[in-house]
Amino acid sequence: MTTTLRGACFDVEIAPERGADIVQITDVATGLPLLAQSPTRHVRRAPSGADSMAAWLAGYPGGWQMLVPNAGPQRVHDGVHQGFHGEAALAEWTVLGQTPASCEVETWLATAPLHLHRTVTATDDGVAVTDTLRNLSPDTIEVRIVQHPAFGSPFLDDRSYVTVPAGTVVADADAPGSLVEAGAVGSPGSVLGDAVDDLGIRLPGPGSEASLFAAFTDFTAPEATFHSPTHGFGVRLSWDAAVYPHAWFWIEANAGAGWPWFRRLYAIAVEPANVLPGEGLTSDGRPLGGPGVALEPDRPLSSTTRLSRRSSPVG
Repeated sequence: MTTTLRGACFDVEIAPERGADIVQITDVATGLPLLAQSPTRHVRRAPSGADSMAAWLAGYPGGWQMLVPNAGPQRVHDGVHQGFHGEAALAEWTVLGQTPASCEVETWLATAPLHLHRTVTATDDGVAVTDTLRNLSPDTIEVRIVQHPAFGSPFLDDRSYVTVPAGTVVADADAPGSLVEAGAVGSPGSVLGDAVDDLGIRLPGPGSEASLFAAFTDFTAPEATFHSPTHGFGVRLSWDAAVYPHAWFWIEANAGAGWPWFRRLYAIAVEPANVLPGEGLTSDGRPLGGPGVALEPDRPLSSTTRLSRRSSPVG
């Protein structure tokens, strides 16, 4: 059962029963949905014998999740298997309070001693998501945290681009996709090549069968702005750099011929993250993956991630 928050700029649909996902954000002025919609959103249960990745993707609506205490492939950490992309996005959250423009929810995790509190507010210029993580153990623990918003069509198309004030792109070493070389590290222009021009990073359109998995780091400002010249506006995602020093960057433009998308997903994401994806070291010695941030007992970690509407030239 979803609930919809009404704002002057965006309407925000939330699903407390599954991860407190932000299922969709709709631009009030144009009626356009901004977030990607997954073809697996109609699946109500994981296939028999499914691993943690299949279980996470079953019912995945697209939209925006918080990944805690793990992000990426499943791992053993603190003596427990932490599944693909973590437990929080599969947990049932309790609604603590709601107004027409805001919703306050909480949940407790089993694979880490965490209490999570989230407030989602439809603001005058967009949406604000405030997350607080509290370690309930007397011992310090370490967690990976990633905000996981994915944008899609019809908001984005082959005329769209994204501007990201980051000095470095790190391409995934194992599954970089079709647009970059595996393990490449360097400036956006050197890694992404012709996709970078004076406007920013040009995005492939639906049906282009392009794919990419990389990350941005070395930010001068913790933000990314998606521009839609077709529709005459953009949206800026901004976050707390002290909590999220990196941002994962992935593109799935109807590229995957097999499971799970069968060429049915168009999604493009820049995702604030406290770890770079992968494991080991980059070619220039940067740590990939790792345990994440250390949370001390009774010292909550709070941050706010914002999405705001921006004007963009029509072209």
